[in-house]
Amino acid sequence: MNHFQEQSQQPEISAILLSIKPKYANLIIEGTKTVELRRAIPSKQVGTIAIYSSSPVQMIVAVADVRETVEASRTRLWSIAKNNGGGLTRRELFAYFAGKKTGFALMLENVRTFGKPVLPTKIFKPFSAPQSFRYLTQKELKKLERLLQSEEKK
Repeated sequence: MNHFQEQSQQPEISAILLSIKPKYANLIIEGTKTVELRRAIPSKQVGTIAIYSSSPVQMIVAVADVRETVEASRTRLWSIAKNNGGGLTRRELFAYFAGKKTGFALMLENVRTFGKPVLPTKIFKPFSAPQSFRYLTQKELKKLERLLQSEEKK
């Protein structure tokens, strides 16, 4: 098999901008929440997420890597959330996944926070907040990574 064929058989890893309520975004930044729970996820495998803290913050506050994505029942998701800092109660989790046979846990690692949250219009023109998520282009992801690197140098 040639190198081109090997590459084409690997799943495409994507980056997304994920809308997260400020309460949960803050827990991720603090390191006490290492799993993000979702009713649905993108069809492409997610490797990186940019965390958009929704209203009233409305800023991009961090970038994180997704170590693993787990699809599981509500009971299994509760176990994952309890052991990995899900940031919610069992009752809240079961209510969130009501009517769903399974849900998803994005296992987060390598969370990099912006010293000063990023105004989305610095990255996206025009910008409208995603209901759940939006895919990032390579150019958009590179802009975010450059902003993180420039902060590290300060």
